[in-house]
Amino acid sequence: MNNFSNNFQKGFSAKKSLGQNFLHAPHIVGKMVHEVGVEKSSIVLEVGPGKGVLTRGLLDVGAKVIAVEKDDRAIGFLAEKFAPKIATGQLTVIHQDVLEFEPSSAGLISGNYLIAANIPYYITGEFLRKFLETDCPPKRMILMLQKEVAKRIVGEESGGNGKKPKTIKESILSISVKAYGVPKYIVTVPARHFRPVPKVDSALILIDTISKTFFSATADATHTTSLSEADFFNVVKTGFAHKRKVLIKNLENLIPRDVLTQKWQEIGLSQTVRAENVTLEQWKIIAQLLH
Repeated sequence: MNNFSNNFQKGFSAKKSLGQNFLHAPHIVGKMVHEVGVEKSSIVLEVGPGKGVLTRGLLDVGAKVIAVEKDDRAIGFLAEKFAPKIATGQLTVIHQDVLEFEPSSAGLISGNYLIAANIPYYITGEFLRKFLETDCPPKRMILMLQKEVAKRIVGEESGGNGKKPKTIKESILSISVKAYGVPKYIVTVPARHFRPVPKVDSALILIDTISKTFFSATADATHTTSLSEADFFNVVKTGFAHKRKVLIKNLENLIPRDVLTQKWQEIGLSQTVRAENVTLEQWKIIAQLLH
């Protein structure tokens, strides 16, 4: 048994109630560290370090790591395993639910840190909202997610069978993420790389250039239009409310039908277009009709 496998076996078992599946693949750890762009000067917020497999990879590059862990069993384990790194201040371990953690409380500054996380599948939506909508967001993040969720975030492809070109089908999730950053599907991670082995495959997804510039005021020849996050997502959620209805029908209780019809012609949308076929920038134009 090699050192990696031997070290992995030590410690504690995964707890189902916490959605734990421990990564057991050093090459995937290397992929995560590389893709998120960790350097010696990087500050990394690691979420759910567990047995410290990814933690070790981040520390070996020389990054300063702040690891937030909910499982009290892992705290003592990590404290013993990484005692020298904790002593020098390169590693800080915080015992807290990440959904209750505030980045600024650990001295993190907006756009000045990275996130690397292998999070439980059931907190994916809340996690993304928290760290994309916060006033102290990371510069970019690398996440291990359920494969199907990762595909929805980047926009699932359809067509491409030789008769129809490939098109991207958007969702509330994909539009929500793209409003704050640029998602990229990195690689599928088979279930066999985790202990215990989950029932589904996972995937690495990178969300880059995270910011709120999408919601900044835009100006044309006659006026300046601002866009609040609340207004934008209200329009998007309304547009996706009834998937079988065409988009203009879903939105007519929110925005007058005559206003929608005129704007549809201006931005080149079909009267029969559905929410899943509307781009991020088109959603922005539609949302601005609320003002």
